[in-house]
Amino acid sequence: MSDSVRPGTNVMPTVPNSARIWNYAQGGQDNYQLDRDLADVMMGDFPEIKTAAMESRAFQERVADHVVREGGIRQLLDLGTGIPTGRGTHGMAQRAAPESRVVYVDNDPVVLNHASSLRSSPEGKIHYLQQDFRLVDKVLEDASRTLNLDEPVALLVLSTLGHFPPAEAADLVERYTSRLASGSYLAVCDTIETPGVLKMQEHYLAADPEGAYLARKPDQIADCARGLTLLPPGLRPLPEILVPAGEDVPDGAADCVQWGFLAVKP
Repeated sequence: MSDSVRPGTNVMPTVPNSARIWNYAQGGQDNYQLDRDLADVMMGDFPEIKTAAMESRAFQERVADHVVREGGIRQLLDLGTGIPTGRGTHGMAQRAAPESRVVYVDNDPVVLNHASSLRSSPEGKIHYLQQDFRLVDKVLEDASRTLNLDEPVALLVLSTLGHFPPAEAADLVERYTSRLASGSYLAVCDTIETPGVLKMQEHYLAADPEGAYLARKPDQIADCARGLTLLPPGLRPLPEILVPAGEDVPDGAADCVQWGFLAVKP
C-alpha cells in the first residue's frame, strides 16, 4: 500500500494507530509504514498478535451473524469499529437479514475514508459516525437517526476499550447499555495481560505514550457486563465462543490472548 495521503484523510499520520496496526496484523493493506514498522517489532516479540487479530475479526463476524439469525436483531451499533471490511458487522448482518441497519462509530479519519465506500443492501442501511464514542449522548442522538433505540440493538465493543483505563471502560459501556432496550445484546472482546502481551505493550507505549493500547485482566473485561446476563460459555478465549454447530472448540483455543463474551440485557 502506498503511503501517499489517502483521499478524505487530509493528514499524514505521525504516530502509529491501533486500527491500522490491527489491519496490518490481519493481512490488510490499509496502513502506513510507521504502523507496519511498529507491528513488525511487536510481532517479533509476540507473534501471537497476528492470531489475536484474526480471532478478533472472526469473533466480530460470528457475533453479527448470531445476533441477527438467532437473536432476531436488526440493528447493530459498532463502537470503535476500526477499518471495516466487506465481511465485517454490516456484511454479516445484512447477509443474514438484508434489512439490517448498522451504525459504525470511530474517530480515525482513515477509518472514515474507508467507511464512506461501504455499500448497504438495498433493504438495509449503513451509517458511519466520525465521533469520539466517549460522548455517549451525542453518539446515541446521532445513531437514533438510523436506529430505533426503543427496540433491541446489538452493541459491539471489540478490541477497542484498551484505550481507556479499565474502570473508565466499564463505566463507559454501562452508560450505553443502560440506554438500550431490553433484549439488546452486548459483545465485548479485548486482549488479556500475559508476559508476552505486556512486552508488546512496552513497544506501543514507547511509540505513543498517550495513545497506547493497554491490556486487561479477565475480570476487568467481565466488568463491562454489569446488569446483563452473560450467555454461555461466559467470558472465554474468543475461539471458544459461538463455535459453529457440529464443530469442536479448535485446538489451542485456550492460548488465545483475545478474550470476550456475549451478553443480553434482561
